[in-house]
Amino acid sequence: MSGQRMNMDTTRPITVGLADDQPLVRTGFAMVLDSQDDITVAWQADNGTVAINQAANDPVDVVLMDIQMPDTDGITATREILKIHPDTRIIVLTTFENDDYIVGAIEAGASGYLLKDSEPEDLLQAVRTVDESTAVISPKATARLLRSMRSGNAGSSGGVGVDKQHRSSDNSTSDNTATEPLTPRETEILQLMARGLSNQEISQELFVSMPTVKTHVTHILRKTNSRDRVHAVLYAVHHGLD
Repeated sequence: MSGQRMNMDTTRPITVGLADDQPLVRTGFAMVLDSQDDITVAWQADNGTVAINQAANDPVDVVLMDIQMPDTDGITATREILKIHPDTRIIVLTTFENDDYIVGAIEAGASGYLLKDSEPEDLLQAVRTVDESTAVISPKATARLLRSMRSGNAGSSGGVGVDKQHRSSDNSTSDNTATEPLTPRETEILQLMARGLSNQEISQELFVSMPTVKTHVTHILRKTNSRDRVHAVLYAVHHGLD
């Protein structure tokens, strides 16, 4: 099935769905993605409602989701798709670098956030790495997200706001509770993750091997009920571990 996670069958391409109301944008993304042997675009949608239906009927590994679309916006579509297929990874693509959009998309379950003017190489890397529970979110966006959540004033920098329903819902990943306590070392690594450090940087910071770091990260994701790395960071922020 195309909805299964890619790492269960590394011989087949990563399947991608595109949701954007601008035909030229969709065409451009499709050309970049389909040029790769390991990626294939399975379907395209011009609004959130169509994207939800397409994802339900033809599950994919990754959905590239525009935030602002007619009928149903990208944040709502993200939430609905993940209700149907929780294993799908969603990367939000937008022209807006606004705190509310970042928080709304990630809390809805998106595993990545990229601006539409990102380089093609960044887009390809995002699609490939988001499938590995690494999550994809620009460093600048991460910093803005954490500053906003610490100060509690997301969106205060201006720009178009997001309705409060997009910031909190029963399906939000931000209210996860740990299934079991984190060990002191896991807490330390989660704090470093919240600072934006990669596994390699954590390995160097703590003088431990990469396999050890990866094992701890896996345990952290499981214990915090986090679907991927960025949601573990959100867990850290909401629980004062950052």
